[in-house]
Amino acid sequence: MQPTYISISTLFGSQTRHTVPLFQRPYVWGRDEQWEPLWEDLSGLFERLSHREGEATVAGHFLGTVVLEQMPNATGSLPCRQVIDGQQRLTTLQIMLKAAEHALTAVEASVAEGERPPIAIARRQLAFLTENPAFSAEEEKYKVWPTNEDRAAFKAVMDSTADAGVAGQTGRMAEAYNYFRQTFIPYLAGAGTGAGGRAQIFAAALKDHLRIIVLDLDVSDEPQAIFETLNAHGTPLLPADLMKNWLLWEATRQKIELVPLYEAYWRPFDREHEYWRARVGTGHAARARVDTFLQNWLTKTALEPVSAKHLYDRFLRQVALLKSTSADERVDVDALMAGIRQDADRYERIDKPTGKTRFDLFLRRLQVLDVVVLHPLLLALMERAGSDQADLDDAAVALESYLVRRMVCGYQTRGYGALALTLLKAIAEVPAGEPVGAVIREQLRQSATGNDTWPDDARFHLDWTRRRFYNGLRRDRVLMILQALEESYQSKAHKAEPLMSFDWSKLQIEHVMPQNWQQYWPMTEVTITPAERDLALHGIGNLTLVSERLNPSLSNGPWAHPDDVALGKREALRKHSRLELNRRLLEQHQNWDEAGMQARAEELFKVAREIWPPCPTESAPTDAATSS
Repeated sequence: MQPTYISISTLFGSQTRHTVPLFQRPYVWGRDEQWEPLWEDLSGLFERLSHREGEATVAGHFLGTVVLEQMPNATGSLPCRQVIDGQQRLTTLQIMLKAAEHALTAVEASVAEGERPPIAIARRQLAFLTENPAFSAEEEKYKVWPTNEDRAAFKAVMDSTADAGVAGQTGRMAEAYNYFRQTFIPYLAGAGTGAGGRAQIFAAALKDHLRIIVLDLDVSDEPQAIFETLNAHGTPLLPADLMKNWLLWEATRQKIELVPLYEAYWRPFDREHEYWRARVGTGHAARARVDTFLQNWLTKTALEPVSAKHLYDRFLRQVALLKSTSADERVDVDALMAGIRQDADRYERIDKPTGKTRFDLFLRRLQVLDVVVLHPLLLALMERAGSDQADLDDAAVALESYLVRRMVCGYQTRGYGALALTLLKAIAEVPAGEPVGAVIREQLRQSATGNDTWPDDARFHLDWTRRRFYNGLRRDRVLMILQALEESYQSKAHKAEPLMSFDWSKLQIEHVMPQNWQQYWPMTEVTITPAERDLALHGIGNLTLVSERLNPSLSNGPWAHPDDVALGKREALRKHSRLELNRRLLEQHQNWDEAGMQARAEELFKVAREIWPPCPTESAPTDAATSS
């Protein structure tokens, strides 16, 4: 099976028929799932081309993959390829090109005569891609020949005229034609660049910048088995599959033995398919984990953001760059695949951290913070010769402090992608054998202005002691903060002994003063309002951790039971909890009210400042700064 990455003009520009075998399903693509997303991608492509400067390279749009088998043809007839996979895509492209040709015809008739020549040229360029001019049988004139059930509907679209369109026709193919024609005309007739210029951009985008992978089957390949593999479970080829095919094809071209190469570097992706092909992310951003990893790997390698939609296209540009900088103009496939494999192992550590280092602790907390744009930076850190464990730990503290302080202070996260790329480029300039923790801190310090600021102690303290944590931050992030405080307390309390092990998943957030305080903890003083109590109730000073089993018995209980007929919260925590958070709470607070909540928030702030230190240019806080 030989892969070829080509434009639509190359695919449809030759005198070739693409026939769809009878066993394939009829045309089923529709507006919401396929046509509208395609138009959105085309709109972006038109925009990129309209802003191109000179002959600058413009990222095309990758349409996917088709699998073709060469078929024998009689003398005098056109070459024929059978479509093993991709008939929906090829059929849509032909209908879209016909609609584009007719849209250009309609606009050509509506503009001044002087603007018509470039539109006519664009129309003829696209018309060339929808019909074979030298055919011996009627059906040979069609570039794509669908299954029996679809042929009449397809002919009605492809034989239609610009004036009549598909009037009177029904069905999906007619709907597709109408959708694209009605969408193209407003663009071509729109404001801005003249109609002739838009027509040229339009035609160039469709014929030259829409790209597709064609997999041509060899004589030894079994088309039906391949078709079943690709389609039986509704699993299309991923960008990762395309990269794999390219790498192994290139290895074959270089006469490298494939089996050892595959076994050493790529087989883990296939062997652990349930992990690597599982979809991660939400909504439209969800994709296979292996593709997400490769997007991160390529961003780290290219030092530029890589779009998930153009992942394979960007990979091809990267290997083209490797070829151009190589003495023999060849890609070192072994080194390239080895690098991918090593970064895949690092990615698994980021995704499933199990170590006990400060860096691993950061990786676990990063999952809760959900800042995935840092992953390319982490891959780069982990591969550096100069970044030993001490340097990784140093970098982890700086990054985590920056992120956690901003989260507590309610700062936006939109700039994190650009910041991560800035950090990635900064460490790329550091000699390989030198540490980079200080470089990361300095870069964050330089970014500590405006929307990207690293909150200082004054701002961190204000939000730490005054903000609503519960129902103000995501629940798992509040848990992460409380867990970090507990781990810090433990490290100080058990310096000569290993830290106590907890199943953190079994611990829950508990309000010391219950949320239903009106019924169970009525106000006895009038120094504060109910609204002020509600705010303090959900602050960090009133929150702790307890086990799932203990939580129900504490929920609405008093701090201390007046009649000693049952355990109050204070005695229940003393008897059943081993957490340092609760031990210190009990030692320092005989009573519990708003003053206790504020005092405990101040106590916890001192610990938080040690876990998440300030920007390195800031001086140490005075007692007044932390006790206001």
